[in-house]
Amino acid sequence: MDLSPLAISSVQKTLAFQREAMSIIAHQYETDEFSKNQLVQSLNTLYNTSIYHRGKIVLCGIGKSYKIAAKLVATLNSLAIQSSILHPSEALHGDLGMLREGDALIFVTASGNTPELLNLLPHISLNIPIVLLTCCRESKLSKSVQVKSILYAELPSHLKEDSIHGLPAPTVSATVTLALADATILALSELIEADLAKRKVSFSMNHPGGSIGASLSHLNVNMLRQQESESPTEGTVSAQSERKENYRSSSSSLLSLSQIASSTSRGPNLYIPSSSNGISISSPSSSDYDDDTSTKSRIL
Repeated sequence: MDLSPLAISSVQKTLAFQREAMSIIAHQYETDEFSKNQLVQSLNTLYNTSIYHRGKIVLCGIGKSYKIAAKLVATLNSLAIQSSILHPSEALHGDLGMLREGDALIFVTASGNTPELLNLLPHISLNIPIVLLTCCRESKLSKSVQVKSILYAELPSHLKEDSIHGLPAPTVSATVTLALADATILALSELIEADLAKRKVSFSMNHPGGSIGASLSHLNVNMLRQQESESPTEGTVSAQSERKENYRSSSSSLLSLSQIASSTSRGPNLYIPSSSNGISISSPSSSDYDDDTSTKSRIL
């Protein structure tokens, strides 16, 4: 019996559903104001965590969501955004110690009702904001006052796995969740550093391996220094002159930064130009992470 036609038909069907799901989420973030506002709230939280609080972004999920979280942590770290992964069960047995005030959590859960995350919630400091990455707009976790915003990947019922395959094995939900999170992380990296050339240099140093690292090796400062140290006799005088000039430039920059810091006693002011749709990222106020229902009502 030739099984090829059945197999090919199944693959085509799955890919068509994946394509439809991606089309829906792209349209969602073009037209749905709730989703866009929640995205901005989430970016505010993650930006302030990285820049103002010097904290890290911790992703937490279980099952397939844990594996998605692991991929997202790898992407964040490669973009020089400090990040860690937290398993909810291990968290209850000591790994909660990785969390510090100034950090932010991203809960990854398609349903928003994951028991392990709900069990973990009471043990998380109220000073640590939580962003919910989910396929459900209304859920037990979305109603928690500790959840400051949601990254919402809409998934219509006819595209859910049990409707497509008869089994609820995460496939389409994993695709849209990962796609939305990746897009958010890239936007965050651009907000943190607007200069593409600088982002490329940073990425080349964080990802020196494989074909990606090879393609960016000409930007990798560490590799260039290593090459220079391995051939000290070639252009020694000019290299020494260049190092001295770099040292003078660095010293001058540090002096300028010191002067700026001493003249601004009220801390940094963030300015990011508003986009065409009026959405902008703002610096945190003293009440950003207050645990009250008024904060929640402003968000959800």
